[in-house]
This record gives sequence, C-alpha cells and structure tokens, in this order.
Amino acid sequence: LIILIPARSGSTRVKNKNLKKLGNLPLLGHKIKSCVNCKMGKVIVSTNSLKIAKYAKKLGAEVPFLRPKKYSTSKASTMSCVLHLIRYLINNRIRLPNYIAVLPATNPFLKTYSIKNAFRKLIKNKKYNSMVSYTGAPSHPFSIIKNKKKIIFNIIKYEGYKYSDFERSQDWPSVNIETPAIKISKISYFLKFLKNYSPLVNKKTFDMESCIGYKITNTEAFDINTFEDFIIANSIFNNLKKINK
Repeated sequence: LIILIPARSGSTRVKNKNLKKLGNLPLLGHKIKSCVNCKMGKVIVSTNSLKIAKYAKKLGAEVPFLRPKKYSTSKASTMSCVLHLIRYLINNRIRLPNYIAVLPATNPFLKTYSIKNAFRKLIKNKKYNSMVSYTGAPSHPFSIIKNKKKIIFNIIKYEGYKYSDFERSQDWPSVNIETPAIKISKISYFLKFLKNYSPLVNKKTFDMESCIGYKITNTEAFDINTFEDFIIANSIFNNLKKINK
C-alpha cells in the first residue's frame, strides 16, 4: 500500500489551508500522523510547496518530488495527482504498490483504525477493485423541494418511496453518503488511465463499477474547506480532547 496525501499550496477558499492550525497541529499534521501510525505502507505527500514538503518530512512522510505546476492548479484533478505519482515510480524504477489510498488532509478526524480496517476489508474482498468510506447522510433526499409559484414536494424517490408516503421523518428509510475521507484502489485500476497526461483528467480515484464501502462516523467524515468549517472543526477538536482526558 501507498497512502497518498495530496497537499498543494494555493488553496482558493482558505489561504494556506494545509498548514493552518487545527488545535495543536496544522491540518496536514493530523492526517500524516494517523497515516504514519497505520504502519501499512509508505505515506507520500504530493505537494508543490517546499514549506509543506519540509513539514511533511518532519512528521515521517515521504516527499520524493515537488508536484509540477500543471498538476497543482485549483482545476487539476486528484486523479492527475495520482497518475503523476505512478509515472514517477515507473520512471525511477521503483516497485509499484498493489494498492494506492488517497486520503485528503481535509478529513483530520479520521482514525488510524478506520484506515487499517478499510484496507483489510478490501484485501479480503479481492474481487473488488476499490474501497470508499461512507457515513450517515446529514440530510435526507426526501427533504429536497422545488420552489416555483408554489412549493413542489416528492422530487426524489428512494427505495420505492417518496416524501408523501410518510407522516413522520423518523420513519424515512436510512440514507448514507459517500465521503472523500478514504479511497483505496488496486494499482491496476489506475494503470488504465496512465497515458492521460491532462491535469484535468476527469476520472474518479476509485472504480465505481467494482467498489465496496466502509462506514465511518460523521465526525471522521467531517470535511474542512472553508473558514466556517475550521471554526466547527476546532470546536470538535476541543470537545474530543475533553472526552479523551
């Protein structure tokens, strides 16, 4: 396994997001620590920043290269980052891993045991190419409405039901959502796209046609992208710190 943490500089919504403090550590630091503690393979940070690279190495991650500018823009896809890593390994005659995990820094509360258990589950289910994390949906699709001259309900059907089939929301069928916290795929899945050098390559970093899931908590799935998210995340961090005392 190679665990890849994409961590470019130049975040458009939150300046220097990866090095912005969450509690006692920069955001990136939380993810590196949980990944290194897995001890299931190399932890590689792909970045275009010397400052991020220096920090990542200090915490035990590997930074074998600086990501080229064309793969480090705000429009560059995560898949282009993965493919760049694989080409680097091939060009430098470094043995390819059997699996690559893509774990963003923006899910800082992801537990080490969740990463390990998700990977183990995928290994045990060899006929599948990929594993993604999921969690309980914070809102239900039955809640979606159209607001025209009047409000229109029953926009989405789920498991054969619609909004008007239930009087109480607690009776709605449970819904889960995919979360970017964990994505692990066989190297063979990525190799199919190796000749696509575009930074905009529009492919998922997991095989939608051959995928199993691993459920994580809503806290582990919490995704930081805005200043408001950081405020909430610091509150979560402080509460977890009190609970763990």
